[in-house]
Order: sequence, then C-alpha cells, then structure tokens
Amino acid sequence: MNIYPVMSMRKPFITNESLGRFMAEFLRFDFPLPADERISHIWNDIASLRHEVYAEELGQYSPNDESRLEDPGKHFIVCMEEQEFVGYISLNPPSKKPFRLAKYFSADVLNQTVFNSCDDKSSTFEVRGLTVSQKYRGQNHSISLMRHALEFVADNGGTDIVAMGHSEVKKMYQNNGMMVFDNVGVKHGDTVYYPMHMNVQKTLTKFADKIQKNRELEDSDDACYHGGQSWDTSGFDFDVRDSLIVADVLDSPFPPCPEALQVISSQLERSCQESPPTQCEELIETIAKVRGIPSNNVAVSSGSSSLMFSLLPQLLNETSRVLILSPMYGEYSHILQHVIGCNITYFVLQDDKGFKINPDELISQASEHDAVIFVNPNSPTGVYCEEMSEIVQKIAKSRNSNSICEMIWIDETYINYLPNAESLEPLCESLPELVVCKSMSKCYALSGLRVAYAVTKQMSKLRKFIPPWAVSLPGQLAAVAALQNEQYYLEQYNIIHDEREKMHTSLESLGFRVFSGVANYLLTYLPEDSGYSSSRFIESCKSKGLFVRDAQNMGLELPSTAVRFAIRSPVENKSMLEIISSVLQ
Repeated sequence: MNIYPVMSMRKPFITNESLGRFMAEFLRFDFPLPADERISHIWNDIASLRHEVYAEELGQYSPNDESRLEDPGKHFIVCMEEQEFVGYISLNPPSKKPFRLAKYFSADVLNQTVFNSCDDKSSTFEVRGLTVSQKYRGQNHSISLMRHALEFVADNGGTDIVAMGHSEVKKMYQNNGMMVFDNVGVKHGDTVYYPMHMNVQKTLTKFADKIQKNRELEDSDDACYHGGQSWDTSGFDFDVRDSLIVADVLDSPFPPCPEALQVISSQLERSCQESPPTQCEELIETIAKVRGIPSNNVAVSSGSSSLMFSLLPQLLNETSRVLILSPMYGEYSHILQHVIGCNITYFVLQDDKGFKINPDELISQASEHDAVIFVNPNSPTGVYCEEMSEIVQKIAKSRNSNSICEMIWIDETYINYLPNAESLEPLCESLPELVVCKSMSKCYALSGLRVAYAVTKQMSKLRKFIPPWAVSLPGQLAAVAALQNEQYYLEQYNIIHDEREKMHTSLESLGFRVFSGVANYLLTYLPEDSGYSSSRFIESCKSKGLFVRDAQNMGLELPSTAVRFAIRSPVENKSMLEIISSVLQ
C-alpha cells in the first residue's frame, strides 16, 4: 500500500505562500507518476532543470542531447508560481536503501559520518535533490522547500535526514540545520560534494522560530516588516513610551536642531492649518544650494519609501533583471518582487569578510543586469563602501561595451554619519543612469515628519509621478532649518560614534559577535552558548521594555541568531546593556 499518497492537484499540498510577486503553490507527488497531465509537464521541468544545473552549471554529469536528467527519487515536493515551475526537492524513504549517496561515498565514510550521527538508521530519509531555477534563486524558495521536506519526514515517522551538498551552498545548508562533514569531500565533475546529516526533531526544535516565521510568511500579505513593535505596546501614550527603549528602529536618539523646532513652534497653528508649497520649491532650492547640485535634478517626498514606490516602477518593469545586495534593507526586495515583479539576483555579502563588497565581482555581475540597487552605508551591516564612486562609474562606463545596465540606484540614508564620506549626488549630473536617494529622517532627527529627496539627471520626466504636497508644511519648514544647521548635527554624530564603539565593546564582552559599522546601529550574532534564537531573545528583551530588531530575515545567509541594535542616548545604552545582561543570565 502506498502510505505516501499523491495529493489532489485540485487541492495543492501547500498554498498561499507569498514568495516572489505571485502566490506560490506547493505540490507533492510520488514516483511512479500518476496519470496526470500536469504532473507529466512538471516531471519534464524537473528533468530539464536537473540537466541545466547538474550537467551544464556544476559539471556533475556530462551534458546529453536530450538536455534531460530524471531524478531517481521517490517523493517530490514542487514549487510553482502562476503555473511556472520554480524548483523542487526529492526524497527517498528508508525502503530505498542503499541511498544514492552511496554512489559517491564509501560505506566506511558514510558509517563514520552521517549514519553514525543518526538516531535510527531504519527511519532515515535521504534528500535526493534540492534545486531551484536560476531565475528564482535568492528568494527563500529553497528554505521553504527544505522546510516542507523536513515536516513531511517528521509526519511519516522519519528521525533523520542524510544528503550531500556541493561546496557553493554549504553555508546555506548549515544555516538551516544540516551538519556538513567537509573533511571528507569528494570531487565529482567540476564540483566538490560533502555528506550531510540532520536530526529531524532537534532541527524542528532548534529552528522552531525560523520555521514558524516561514509558515507565517505563507499566510502573510505582502507588506514589508520594518520593526516598530513598540507602538503595539504603547499606543499613543507617550508616558508609556518614555519607559521603553526603542532600539528596533533607527530613529535618531537626539532631537532636531533647535532652529527646526523653533520654526515649527513659532508657526504651529499656521503650519497645521495651511497647505504647504505644492512642489516643495523652497526645500528643493535649499537642498540644491547646500549640496551643490542643480535644483532641476532634485525631487522630495514623504520619506525614502515614498520615493521608492513612486520612482522605481517608472524605471523598471516585470522583465527587468535587478542586482541587489544581501543583507540589505528589505523594502527594496519587497517593491521589486511584490509591486513591480522584477527578477532579482542577490549579491551575497559574507560575514567572514566583514560584509565588504568585492568591487570587481560586483561590477562584473552588474553588467549582466538591467539595474543595480545599493545601500551605502549598508543596512543592517553598517558597512560603508569607500569604492562606491569608482564602482558606479565603471558600471556606467561599461555600458559602452557589453553591459546592459541602465539604472544604478544608490540609497545614502546613513551617509551623513560619516564626516568624510563621498556622496554620489554630484555624479548624477554626468551619469544619467544614476539615482541617489537620501532620507532626512535618521540623520536629521525628522523621522516623524517624513522628509526625503532623490537626485537624478532624469528627474524632469520622473517628477510627475510624485504627488503634490508630498511633504507637510511642518516637514518642509523643519527640513530647511536642519539643512542650514549642519554643525549641530556633526556634534551629535560624534556622540553617536562614541556610543557605538562603547556598545560594540560591551556587547563583545557579553559574548556577542559584533560587526563593525559606521552609522547608528550594530549588527550582531548572539553568544553561541546563550541558547537563544534571535526571536526568543527579542521576546525576552521586550518583556523588560527593550525593543531590538530581529535581523535573521534581512539577508539570505544571516543565521537565526542575528540581531541589530540601534544606538540610543548614553543613558538608554547603559540601560540597554543592563537588560541584555539580565536576559543572558
């Protein structure tokens, strides 16, 4: 009797997963294949994808004239988006031993590694293939497929999973619970492979928070999460807010300059009552004067998110291939995937390299995409790329040769924190493909007023997509005053730098792995021996009035222990460290 029955295609195994722009559909079927036309098409897609990846891309097999490699697995879970094949995972049950794994590794090696780690060899499943089409890589599909496989194994009495994975994805497997035996790798074709093991129940327990978040994503709408949970606790009761330490969002810990507060308070009634200048003319002229750029290249709106939602759909479309960094501020991938429907490629920054950009690799990959988007300094890593001007100019220059890149978008929200940083605003006059986006919320302490601007040579055709009265009158008044009082802010930034370094040292002394940054936040990994995942740690801090940001979903390879701390005032930072210490005890 088939104890793993084929699921009805009218009622997919899993539905309603918001991965990419369209709703994803997960289907499960077994081999031998059912007499179902849709499954037949999917089977052909699997065979084509296996040939593309394992023969053409990885060189594990020799290419064949049919461009097909059928997967010899038993159970299959497939991800589809709008009837388009995304990827799949295949499994072999214990009854299929000896596993395909034995073809690549000796019995002695397997007994000393993966099988020696198994709780019960008789209830061990094999992951045969975990493969995602190149178009859909970097969008968490592999994580979801692995999750469904893990749950399937658990539901069918499995205790362990064994597999083999190639060296390029080793870290991805490790971050999702696999033990990788990289001391016994074998080369097959052009690629090195390692045996891997996972205990099902231990993984389900250890990664419970991450698994739950993945489930929640399946039922979520397409809104981008930014933190800010403190409002759920306080509402508009500012006495309650005064008792909280809000370090999950990157609002300024210092107030706006006195001149900004004075101009609003002196005209409080009128600034609430009167409509502001329609196109923010005086604010634009002030930005142009202070920054030394042409005013016709500038447009303002109510925050950088507003500019992103207004301008990016005019510069990109569903066919656009866009390169973005990972980790990086999540609103960009949200807009690209869920609003526009672009094809995204992630340029993954590695923690063992301090999340620094390799300029040559970045330029090379950018030339193969229609657009690139960077945040500099990066959020959540806090790393500033000093070579960004050179990178942008080389990408633009390469358009005269073989590059297809037509848009370069640079987000400089946090650049003002660096006294010697090089803004790329002036480059916009000579590089029409360049767009620089600048928020005034964080660096100028105007988050509540929502003010941001963009600079590009293309602004004459883009300005019409920004609505009139995009910035309130209090916002315009305060922004003009802030731009004219740079010295005040420089003094505040120096305090932030001192506090950030103190926080860095203190967190390291508590066992955190802390990454060096330049802005008003620090990316960290929790102490290895703490026993906490980021979500559990954050809930514990929240119970004590401290709100910090779960960073594990802000980058493809960030672990389940990634936490970002905003730098607050000296008093708040002292209290923050006391709470953190008490939580870790």
